Amino acid sequence: MVVLKRKRDFGEQGEQSAPVITRPKAGTKSFASGKAVKDALDTASPQAFVSFRQQIVTPHSSLPLALNHPAVVIIQHYLDISPTCEEIFRAWQIGDQTKTEVQAQAAVELLAEIINILTPIPFFRSSVIGIVNKLVSTNEPCSEYLNRLCQSGRRDDVYHGYLLSAAAIAVDPPTSTSLGSTSSGRLGLKVWAVLVEGGSVRGLGKQLGMRRRNKEGMVGYGETDPLDKPDIRHLILRTVLPLLSSSTFQAHARSILPPLYSGLAADPPITVYRVLTALWNAVSGPSIGLNRRTSLVLFHEKSLEHLWQLLSRQDVEASTGKTVSEIAEAFLEEITTVPGQGICFTDEGWYSRRVADVNPGTTEGNNGISAIGPVGDDRNDNWKKGLHNRILGNVVRKVGNKAVDDDGVVGNWLVKVFEACPELIAGYWAHSALAVDPRLNARWVATMAYIGRIISLPPPSLNTFRQNVPADSDPSSAPFRSQPPATSVIIESILPAPLTKTHIMKGLQHTDGLVQHVTAITLARGLQKLSDVQQLFLQIEQEIEDEPSTSQENAWTKGRRELELEARKRIPELSVIIAFAQKAATMAPSEAETEAEIALASKSAMLTEIALRIFGLCNKTMPSMGSEMKFDVGRLLVSASSASAERRARREAREGSVVSDSGSVASVGTMGTAGMGGGFGQARGDVEGFEALSQLHVLQLLGEVRDWTWMNKAAGSQYTYLYHILLLNLSTRQPVTQLKTVALLEHLLLPTLLFDHDASELSIWLEGLPRASDKISGPMLLAQQIHLLSFLDDCFRRATKTPYRYIEDSFALVPDYFEYSRLAEMISPVLMTILEQLNAKIMGQLISTEAAGVVLVYIRRIILGLVGKQKNLRFLFAIIDKLDEMLDKAQESGQARVGLKDVVQGMRDDLALVQGGKASKKAKVDDPEAHRLRDEEDWSSRSFEQTCLTTAPDDWAETAYINRLDSIFVQTADDATTNRRANFLLQLLPSKKGFLATTASKSSALQLLDRCLASLFVQRHKAQLKSNVFENDYLKKLFLSDKGDQVRSSLIALVAHLSPAIPADASIGETSVLELLDALKHDKKGEKTEQILLLLQPWIRFLREETAMKALKAIVKRADTVIPFLNPKITVTIESIVITTRDPVYSINHIKDLVRLKSISPVVQLIRDTLMDRENRKSLTDLSIKKGTIRELLATREDAAFELITVLAQTTKEAAETIQQVLVKDVTLLEDERILPSVEILLDLPSDVSKTKLDVVPLAVKILVSSNSSTHQYSASRLLTRLSQQKDSNVMQEISKLKLADYDLPLARLTEKMAEKDDEVEPSTIKHLVELGLQYAVRVCSKASEISLEDQTTLISLDHAITTATSTQVDVQLAEPVITAIIQDRLHVEEAVKLAVTLARRVEMKASFIRQQLQALLASSAYNRCIDSTCPASTRLNFIRLLHSLFSASTYVSCQPNFIEPLVPLYRGSLSESDRLILNMFQLFEGYRKLSISSILRYWSASGIIGSGNRSFDALTSLDAQKVFATCQAYPLRRPLRGYGKSDQNPENGEALYDPVFVMNLLASTMSEGTVTGLDWVEILRSNALGLTICGLSSRDKDLRAVAGYTLAKAYSLINKKPFYERNQLLYTLRILRHSIETPSTRVPTLTSLFFAHALRSLANPSHFLYPLSSRFLLQRHVFDPTDTPMLYSMLYASGDGWKRERGWMIRFLKDGVRSEADWRVIRRRKVWSLLATLFSSSLDPSFRRSVLQAMESMVSIPAAARSLVLRDGLIVWLSNQWTNVTRRQASSNLKGTKAQTWEKDEKATILKLVEKVCIGMIPTEIERIKEGKDVGNWIGHVEIFYRRILDSDVDVERLEILSRILYRLSTIPQINIISTTLPSLVDQLKKLDESPANPRENVLSYLFHVGLNVSVADKKYKTGVRDAIEDIGWRVERGDAGVELAEWVRKERRLVEWEK
Repeated sequence: MVVLKRKRDFGEQGEQSAPVITRPKAGTKSFASGKAVKDALDTASPQAFVSFRQQIVTPHSSLPLALNHPAVVIIQHYLDISPTCEEIFRAWQIGDQTKTEVQAQAAVELLAEIINILTPIPFFRSSVIGIVNKLVSTNEPCSEYLNRLCQSGRRDDVYHGYLLSAAAIAVDPPTSTSLGSTSSGRLGLKVWAVLVEGGSVRGLGKQLGMRRRNKEGMVGYGETDPLDKPDIRHLILRTVLPLLSSSTFQAHARSILPPLYSGLAADPPITVYRVLTALWNAVSGPSIGLNRRTSLVLFHEKSLEHLWQLLSRQDVEASTGKTVSEIAEAFLEEITTVPGQGICFTDEGWYSRRVADVNPGTTEGNNGISAIGPVGDDRNDNWKKGLHNRILGNVVRKVGNKAVDDDGVVGNWLVKVFEACPELIAGYWAHSALAVDPRLNARWVATMAYIGRIISLPPPSLNTFRQNVPADSDPSSAPFRSQPPATSVIIESILPAPLTKTHIMKGLQHTDGLVQHVTAITLARGLQKLSDVQQLFLQIEQEIEDEPSTSQENAWTKGRRELELEARKRIPELSVIIAFAQKAATMAPSEAETEAEIALASKSAMLTEIALRIFGLCNKTMPSMGSEMKFDVGRLLVSASSASAERRARREAREGSVVSDSGSVASVGTMGTAGMGGGFGQARGDVEGFEALSQLHVLQLLGEVRDWTWMNKAAGSQYTYLYHILLLNLSTRQPVTQLKTVALLEHLLLPTLLFDHDASELSIWLEGLPRASDKISGPMLLAQQIHLLSFLDDCFRRATKTPYRYIEDSFALVPDYFEYSRLAEMISPVLMTILEQLNAKIMGQLISTEAAGVVLVYIRRIILGLVGKQKNLRFLFAIIDKLDEMLDKAQESGQARVGLKDVVQGMRDDLALVQGGKASKKAKVDDPEAHRLRDEEDWSSRSFEQTCLTTAPDDWAETAYINRLDSIFVQTADDATTNRRANFLLQLLPSKKGFLATTASKSSALQLLDRCLASLFVQRHKAQLKSNVFENDYLKKLFLSDKGDQVRSSLIALVAHLSPAIPADASIGETSVLELLDALKHDKKGEKTEQILLLLQPWIRFLREETAMKALKAIVKRADTVIPFLNPKITVTIESIVITTRDPVYSINHIKDLVRLKSISPVVQLIRDTLMDRENRKSLTDLSIKKGTIRELLATREDAAFELITVLAQTTKEAAETIQQVLVKDVTLLEDERILPSVEILLDLPSDVSKTKLDVVPLAVKILVSSNSSTHQYSASRLLTRLSQQKDSNVMQEISKLKLADYDLPLARLTEKMAEKDDEVEPSTIKHLVELGLQYAVRVCSKASEISLEDQTTLISLDHAITTATSTQVDVQLAEPVITAIIQDRLHVEEAVKLAVTLARRVEMKASFIRQQLQALLASSAYNRCIDSTCPASTRLNFIRLLHSLFSASTYVSCQPNFIEPLVPLYRGSLSESDRLILNMFQLFEGYRKLSISSILRYWSASGIIGSGNRSFDALTSLDAQKVFATCQAYPLRRPLRGYGKSDQNPENGEALYDPVFVMNLLASTMSEGTVTGLDWVEILRSNALGLTICGLSSRDKDLRAVAGYTLAKAYSLINKKPFYERNQLLYTLRILRHSIETPSTRVPTLTSLFFAHALRSLANPSHFLYPLSSRFLLQRHVFDPTDTPMLYSMLYASGDGWKRERGWMIRFLKDGVRSEADWRVIRRRKVWSLLATLFSSSLDPSFRRSVLQAMESMVSIPAAARSLVLRDGLIVWLSNQWTNVTRRQASSNLKGTKAQTWEKDEKATILKLVEKVCIGMIPTEIERIKEGKDVGNWIGHVEIFYRRILDSDVDVERLEILSRILYRLSTIPQINIISTTLPSLVDQLKKLDESPANPRENVLSYLFHVGLNVSVADKKYKTGVRDAIEDIGWRVERGDAGVELAEWVRKERRLVEWEK
């Protein structure tokens, strides 16, 4: 011990002087070993501490260090000698006591440095934790020293205090994900608790401002990490940042956070990044509720103000490479723009938080929603009260006009906030202070852009307009609200108040174009937003109108109208917009030449486009504005000035004088002066940019405007608007404009009589028009367009006026050609109008020859396109004849009309090519004078019909060409067009000449036809095309004759599109089949039989039984003819025909012929199918077969023949006898293993029939040894087992001959089967097989290679055999090598370990062997794997089972410390079987050694890491408190104190719960150590260990209750001696519990113990809502009544804000607490069931109703409760009523769609489970009553009523299974009638399920089958319905619907019964 020397006094010096320390440079003083360090530090010299720290000092940025780093190595050497750093702590103590600040600071600095270096290295974790534990221990003074440093007035002391605090917290920092765990973060919280209790936290706020400053007093950190040389602020930040999410920090957050946020502006980038990262981690934990509470603590308005001010910082953070602005922006977006995250809470869109406000000053809005004064009025702050996001609301108001900054970062952030929280927009504008008065400066433009972005935000989610639903429900299924949001709120998001009508007018009328454009864009955004909102309202309005309503007017309709009116008030009049557009359109000259004029033209185009956009949006959103102005929207397309320009351009085009460089007519469609500046349609096809957009706006407007007549002539034009639309469509180069014009034409023409017969015909008329393109343009094309369109314009106008006249003309042209039932084949009356007008104009000489030629060429295109619509070409030829007649008359009248006849001849040539002919020789293809349109080449490439006619035959044969046609014309077309083009192909196919004359080209055409069929999606079009394809005469010949052999693959592909399930397809297929069979019938010589059978193959699917029988008879009759050309294809066809006949008798009678035809397998399948058919199986009863036939079948040596013999043996007794006789006569047949299944069946023959036994034992053994067929092996196993049961000596003899080399999986299965019949089989037989199996196991487990899957299966069978054969002795000499081999090499194979466990439990092993194997087990790699938490539960369980088996085999050997200590890391403390086995081993050790294992278990930890072992308290507090309390809620009442209970099938069972025996042991050990302090008792209370001990008083095990009582008594006495805050209330709670127990052995009701567990848990967590309630309840009474339900009425009928939570808690408490009859007596006293039933009936909350049913389920699990509820309270009747009420209540709730269906399904499933549990509890008592001679109880009738109500509706498979299981249980009660009334109904439901896609489960039939077995004989005999139901069930079971094993048993029993008869 160092003795301090007395220092001298120096006169007036009043205090001791500190020793002068000279800090050495790095490396001047170093330590070579840990002993040297310890010796130096023992001197307590500050110089030694400084030297050692200087040797190991490491900057924070250099951490972590490597293990071999010199600093780490020297520290490790030091800790090896001094693990607790006692020298450093002693020096610190001395320095503190002697007030030697330098010494204390040096010790603290060194200690912090050691902790900082070792913390990141996992290897030193236990050492560092030990050091920090010493620091925070209440038994050590270090915590006082630490607080003294932190609270010192000296800067250096504060620095060193927080240096050590930060290092200590960093060792085990709490995180948001670890707050729910008790094993992580606890140490950091303890350090913080030391600072809190010491009072250091109170000064943190001021100390956060203590920074490092330079000589000038300025803050400067440089480029290095500030934690390398931290100042006090950074040390405090490092201390508090890990604690942000903890509740202990949040209690002091108000004083700490303001200086933390305010100082961020001066912090370096890395610090800002770390702070923001810590804040984000604190609010992004797994618990949403905790995140929300944390966010509300960490973020407030002032903190967000400091954060968004960081957006202006552009300095870069080095580790991420991002600026502070980017980091802050990302952080702000995460916490303020993501609903449900941070402080951005999910709102209700435009709805306020409180729909109705009764405060003064509120006024009722226009739609019933409370309008809370003027939005943003400071005098009325109710707006903030209606917000869901008040914090964000205040923040955005404070930001105001700062959102419009230079870089726009703040504005971007605010826009995202508004998008996430639309409710904030309305209140923002009044406080925004935005300058919106139009002026030409950058600030104003940025402001308008900012406003425009907010306006352009999408409307709130559709779900916000729906009614509120429970949290677990789908909001999309809820109905819409009855009232829309307040108009005043909506309009602020569309046209905000700062942007007044005056501002918009001034902006539109401003002299500067930029101001006009910006204003117009903002207005357009608002109108577009208005349009979106109106569409949203309209959608909601329509959905609400679909629902029944009693209101006079839809509130949403009213709201939409009011929104329109409010918008009209905020925008200028339409005249202002028109004036703006006129000015914009006329500001540029007609032809811009100079740069200024070009710029002016661009400006004009931009303004004109936005003006048209606004005009269109006004018409769309406010149509009344346009109607009031009476403005003709057609003038936008063409006006008077543009019409005159049109005439001038047409005249100049004829003269050819105005051709521009681009090849278009420049003067057409120029800007005029009337209307809105001329037309934006016309032939302006060469426009682009804004002018093209203007065209789109005009076209969109024309499609939306109401009452616009396109038949009227345009202003100043001689043509209708249709002419101008068509001309624009033909001249435009813009794809979007072309699509818009087509859509407009469809909108105008399709509703008329011109095209309503076939909408797809319009595309033919449009595709045939001459279209301009990049290649084809110029005046000649324009002239042709004008000629054609002027003519068509007149024709369309006339056809529209008198459509029926022209329709009648078309019908009269070819009488009886068109049918009204086939409208798609009709043609438009426009064609007849064209014929009439063309005739009139030619004969009247009103049209030029050039113009007439253009029209005729166009008609030629139309006729070619119409070919695909016609069933034949008669009508089209009639049209051509009319044209010929017309031209002939013209020539007769003296008109030359040169070339027109050639055009008409071209039409004939086209149709001739379609029909396979050739073009006329007179056709002048290359004549330059011939009439043709200028775009002929382009049209040919885009016309499918023309492409087909002009393609060479060689091209048709190319696959690439077909693929190109498919991609261009099939895949891109709609269904109607594809259908038409496929019909065109059908017209081409019959041609024998031309381009489809070759086989290759026809095959390609058929492939293209197949692709057309595959591309159709609409069933109507697909059915129509199928009909056309398969009714085509030419294709019929190909399908049904040898003419299609060369294209057969393509034809088969077409047939594949037919489906037998579609009636129309089935009719087509059946027709083809009948034609082929008719041909087969007439082919008497058999010359075409082969061909017909091949043709029949693709049509087999459509074969019926009658036709199949005819075909089979014909084939059998011609068998000699068919056999020579048999091939696989024909064989498949014959087999399909045999199966389709469904007549096995005929097939058996002609089996010889079928054998010759190689068609035996279909006969097998046919007989099996017939056996499974309930109706047709009777036809097999008289089936017989001759011996010769059997011999012929066996002679074929085919597998199918043997299968047929087996099936025949199963079918009838006569067939079996015949087979028996054949086999007896010829024993050599028994040498084939395939005969064995038949022999197995023959064993069932009566003894009088099978007098001679077949010796098949050698064959069976041979099959097991050498066969590869699993079916034959199974048969051999069954046969040998059966014979061994009959004591057949041959079996024993043959099996005794088996050797080890023969043993394999088949013999293992034989061993298993014989072991199952252990009492019937000779023991020596099983013993020999088991011995072979053990030898086999040794060989398999000892080999070097891995065990195969087959070997694993063999080990499983061997394990089952040893387990089952209890009377067979297992030789220990054979068992021990197996166990040894498995432990040495196969512990990773679960099957092998299971075998070792079985053997260890069956044999008595030697002590030396057990010791050896235990040592091997604990030293194996499997042991290390089982310690790992990732180890699979099954692997761990098998390992521990083996370990336990060996351990319990000899306690003398196993109860040694070296075998017990390794069990500690293996133990997890849970209720799983593996942990119970380990605990049992601990108990065996205690019982044998008479020593406690507490000294070992103190090293245990729930985390799996071995603890320090100082105290059992550490092991106890490492338990997960949530898991401990879950054990309280599901307490294992039957868990014994000794033993390990039952084995679990599921290895994971119990892993979620702790073992209460173990927890109580830890608690008792902790108390026995005598070191428990007051704070330790708080930790014990928080761990819920006391609550679990209280629950132990409810255990059914008397010893366990005694231990729990002793533990609580000991705890009570110790708590009374230790002071802590919760002590008095805890003692009171324990005292009141003690007084409620009558005697020490009294078993406390589970309700009582669970309530006290809840009370103690809430006492440990006072923030829990239950704490004030349970405390008030207990403190109000001095005696607790254990026979009463605690807090029942106050919780069930709570009326406060938390009523729903309190009521839910009580329901869950009842569900968890009612576990025994004592609990039932407690709740029966207060009529709890009646209360729950009432609440259930009155509630619509799905979660609450589900909880009530679960509580009732707990009640009825108690037999006494079930009897009482059924007999006294009518439970079953009540459940029956609830079943019918579920659907009605679901309709009354807010749930819709899938959620509602799920709710109803789950609730009904729970009701069914309740009824099942009731029956389980009632049946045993009812059986005893009936045995005593009493009548059947009335409750059986109640169950019958319940069944009747369920079966009134359709029942799904799940419900049917439960109903069947209940009925099966009830069927065990004698003398009941419910079976006879219910069983037929269940079978009827089963039949309904046969028709549904969901097949019944096997369990359903199994239950019903067993019900049928329990039916009385009288019911079967006299009740027809019952008898039919039982027969139906039996047939289904025999069919295999209930599983293979039951089906085989039923078949065998049926066969035995029938054969006995």
